[in-house]
Amino acid sequence: MASTKKNIVFDVVGTLVSYDAMFDAIETRLGDRLRAEGIKPRLLGYTWLEAAEREYTYLSISSRYKKFGTVFEALFFRMLWMAGISEPRAFASQEDLAYIMEEYLRLEMRPGAKECVSKLRDAGFTVWAFTAGDLRRVGGYFSRAGVDMPEANFLTCDTLGVGKPSTEAYMPLVKKLRDDGDDSPWFAAAHMWDVSAARMTGFKGAYCTVWEKEPLLELFGDMEVVADTLPEMAEKVITAAITASFWRTDLDSLDSHRTTEFLPESVDIVVIGAGYTGASTVYHLLEKTKHSATKPTIVILEAREACSGATGRNGGHLKPDPFNRPGSLIEEFGVEAVAEASAFEMTHVDAIKEVVEKENIECDFVVTRTFDVQFDSSTSDQLKAGYNRLVDSGVAAAQGVQYISGEKAEALSGVKGARGCFSHTAGHLWPYKFIMHLLRKAISQGVNLQTHTPVQEVSSNQDSQGYWIITTPRGLIKAKTIIYASNAYTSTILPQYKDKIVPVRGICCRITTTKKPAPHLPNSYMLRRSSWEQDYLIPRTDGSIIVGGGRGTYYPRLESWYDTIDDSELIVSAKQYFDGYMQRNFKGWADSGATVDKIWTGIMGYSTDGLPHIGAVPKKPNQFILAGFTGHGMPQIFLSARGIASMVVEDKDFEETGVPRIYKTTETRLDCKTNRILESWKESTEGRVGSKL
Repeated sequence: MASTKKNIVFDVVGTLVSYDAMFDAIETRLGDRLRAEGIKPRLLGYTWLEAAEREYTYLSISSRYKKFGTVFEALFFRMLWMAGISEPRAFASQEDLAYIMEEYLRLEMRPGAKECVSKLRDAGFTVWAFTAGDLRRVGGYFSRAGVDMPEANFLTCDTLGVGKPSTEAYMPLVKKLRDDGDDSPWFAAAHMWDVSAARMTGFKGAYCTVWEKEPLLELFGDMEVVADTLPEMAEKVITAAITASFWRTDLDSLDSHRTTEFLPESVDIVVIGAGYTGASTVYHLLEKTKHSATKPTIVILEAREACSGATGRNGGHLKPDPFNRPGSLIEEFGVEAVAEASAFEMTHVDAIKEVVEKENIECDFVVTRTFDVQFDSSTSDQLKAGYNRLVDSGVAAAQGVQYISGEKAEALSGVKGARGCFSHTAGHLWPYKFIMHLLRKAISQGVNLQTHTPVQEVSSNQDSQGYWIITTPRGLIKAKTIIYASNAYTSTILPQYKDKIVPVRGICCRITTTKKPAPHLPNSYMLRRSSWEQDYLIPRTDGSIIVGGGRGTYYPRLESWYDTIDDSELIVSAKQYFDGYMQRNFKGWADSGATVDKIWTGIMGYSTDGLPHIGAVPKKPNQFILAGFTGHGMPQIFLSARGIASMVVEDKDFEETGVPRIYKTTETRLDCKTNRILESWKESTEGRVGSKL
């Protein structure tokens, strides 16, 4: 079941509460004297705080925990000496220190802090405070600002006896929130060391630059939210919570897993990406070496959480294409190549069914019929012509497709206004659960999964021992073989694929009904409104519907979807598209009370020639790629991953893998200047037909 609880935990001092009163106190008592010594009062205050945080942390990790206030006060005269004051206790008095400490108790909320908390509460969040300070002092900051904070919602490191940023400090609270039903609690701070550590334990991270200015993501890793003001941070957290994928509302314990605390120095194989592609590739690598005397060492590097990219945000639809795209490719590639690709896609339904049954994967997998419905006769006729050509050419995959025209199309499909439809075998599943099961098995067999470890760079050449050197914010790792399973993000680390695999944003939602039981929808669907505008949907066993598409609402505005990697923002023009969707399009749904429950975006890797890039990376020995699936990876990836595994551990040539020849990545394809994504966009916006994607 999807979680309905929403929680956010705030660091307090430095985040919601400003240090300005303390800086003012230093200025009042010591300002002129400090400047006479060439010392800026504010800089002294800042270094004092930083030093106190360091010593507090050192004491904590050496099992000698002291309260932060005690550490902070004790360091005062030492900081004066470090700033250049030769006789600190002659320069300042105990009375000066007492005054500063008294003002420290009177710190005030930052501008926007109260608004931030209110926005989050109005959006249904329960707000918590986690501090290194004592509850009396910190509670006073809230009460003086008129912000209600129940005592039960405070947690202090003093009670735990462990200081932040030790992961042990965050674990009790993240466990409590998860046990209470929130699988995706948030942690918010203006200290990057704080929020990044919390994120390692399973929190989502929201960082505000109000204190440190520079996020230094290259050191600490990505955050779900980065904002310059507290109200802006609240708005982004609210939006991110709304746009969370339904598939990721029931998170696996491996979601933010790191098998080892540190990266190994070197391994045989590094797989970049822990989604459908990465998990499938590792599965096949292990299957192909399970009887080997020596097994390869494998590390999976994932920039965010496991299965948090396109696979964790897609429509759950395993829909092969035995007639649409193949019909348009015969002229370019010939019947044999097209028949090969069509059969390859159709085989995926049985392949996924087989692995689900073999591995006992609980992922709601269903084999079904799918209806590919057209709303206008011209689109239907165009598809029918391509289909006829495939059938006449003896393409086996097309033989299992049924075509229905005219009034029968509406009657059989149940879609209002259908002018034609095709029907064939397909499937659907809970993609996140499928992938997490594969990852869990891989880890049990010795694979090292490292989440929140983005790859920043891969060396341009191998070293003298044949290793590629991979740079991450957490250090270097060397690998004999690299497999890029990074789809939309590939070109950021493999520059030769820039403008060949383009990140493209899509939108998806979950629709639920108030009518129980919900109207029966036994099939999955593709609804085509034109050659470039289509929706797709699957029925869920709980009666809900997953729907994606809405292209017509945003496609003309290129900047809203093309060459973007941000999946935290909705496509504004498409937000309302799915309201009343089932009632508009399906018979028997008028009184269903169907409404949008969740809506989210995802980033797909679109290939500029419309075909996946599979195989050995040109001019990069022992580097392999599986990417550029153009939003159609579900019936292409699993067996492509098997092919790559055979190239890696069995030393097979691409042509021996069973992967369609037209998927092979080559220098010729990389040198090609054609961009069919933009060609299709121009044709659609100019009112022409014949989309190439």
